[in-house]
Amino acid sequence: MLRHMKKRVLAALLWFYAMWYAGAMVAQVFGLSPALGPILGTASAAIIAVDPRHIIWKSTRPKADADVATATAVQPAQTTI
Repeated sequence: MLRHMKKRVLAALLWFYAMWYAGAMVAQVFGLSPALGPILGTASAAIIAVDPRHIIWKSTRPKADADVATATAVQPAQTTI
């Protein structure tokens, strides 16, 4: 669990920096506000860290539910002689 959180935090920091840089470049090229960089960086880091749809960071909860469903569905048939 701790290793998973370290990966999530590192990914969020990298996305924050990358999008801040990209936003600053876009702002410079198109003459927009320099605040575009930190705004894009914060938004992307929040999306990566939180991952509301569980696309990036797979949750262990659905796997546990699937294991329980599989264990109950694949029980061998009992025969009486």
